[in-house]
Amino acid sequence: MKTVILSHADCDGLCSAAVAKAKFRDAEVFFTKPVSFLGDLQSTEADRIVIADIAITRKDAKSIADTLRKKSASAEILYFDHHIVPDVITEKELSASVTYIHGKDVSASELIYRHFQKEIPKERIWIALYGAIGDYEDDSPFVQERLANWDKRALYFEVSTLILGIKNKEFATYDAKRDIVETLAIGKNPSDIPGLVRSAKQAVTREFELYEFVKKHAEKIGKIGVIINLPHFGFRGPAALFAANVMKTDVGLMLNERGEHIDVTARKRNSSVELNRMMEECAEAVGGSGGGHASAAGARIPKNALDKFMHLANKYIS
Repeated sequence: MKTVILSHADCDGLCSAAVAKAKFRDAEVFFTKPVSFLGDLQSTEADRIVIADIAITRKDAKSIADTLRKKSASAEILYFDHHIVPDVITEKELSASVTYIHGKDVSASELIYRHFQKEIPKERIWIALYGAIGDYEDDSPFVQERLANWDKRALYFEVSTLILGIKNKEFATYDAKRDIVETLAIGKNPSDIPGLVRSAKQAVTREFELYEFVKKHAEKIGKIGVIINLPHFGFRGPAALFAANVMKTDVGLMLNERGEHIDVTARKRNSSVELNRMMEECAEAVGGSGGGHASAAGARIPKNALDKFMHLANKYIS
């Protein structure tokens, strides 16, 4: 029985995939993201498809629901996610044809671990904790209860090694990340991966250098701190937060020009703005797509739509 795991390539996604891989040892692992999820799902052929930590964009929502329904006729599909469900579809529509496990204010790693916990070694809880910590979802009752069973200092060291280590090119490739998933799935830790601790230390150094870069190059557009085109692409989240910090705004954006479109990364400091809804609405209004979490989100927009997008983003904040 062929099993394919489709997962996000960040910390929570890697850990979710590792939990699934601990359950389905022969599974193939592929990485995707919201903007390419529909195409990747359509091209996936397997007897079992496990999807983890992939948000559904409103733009593709109906097509994704339709694709899941069609594929469920010949494949078992399990979908674990913690992002908001676009308002053009419902959870009932998604769960009608697939096993759809959705939760709010929890990590995808927690959701998938809880589903398979009786079928995998007890110690794989470490993977779920790494994913939860890495996605800032470590305050759920489930995670808090289990953190009390282990040395938190060791856990935070391991998850920091993973989060920071994959920022460097050596571990940023999908092949390298598949190796990380396999290592975690068999019960080893991030620090057991040769070179990952060294890579994490290099990333820390670069992050401090990044702050100095943002201080010099960030600008304020309306109520938003903005930084454009980083020297190190893997630091988009911290750069957006630093832009808000140095510009003394509640919301920061990192804009990365890629051909004819711009990738937008959004972070906030002290604000009630739900960035996922802000990115979704403002991006779709200019022909793009967006989503994510309330405090960490992103979008992809046409390059020629940046001025309108920034105007709408500022209007949304106001």
